[in-house]
Amino acid sequence: MKLREFIEKLKKIEFEQGKNLEVVMADFISVKEPVLLNAYDKKMVIITDEE
Repeated sequence: MKLREFIEKLKKIEFEQGKNLEVVMADFISVKEPVLLNAYDKKMVIITDEE
């Protein structure tokens, strides 16, 4: 999924459900920090549980 599409989906959830939602990973670990990764000739955003 592209970052723009991901952000649009989050905006829709925020609009429908309010701004006070916690973001968690599928295993219910809280998201702490998104990180930009340059690897394999691609740029990717990694969502982590570490600061």
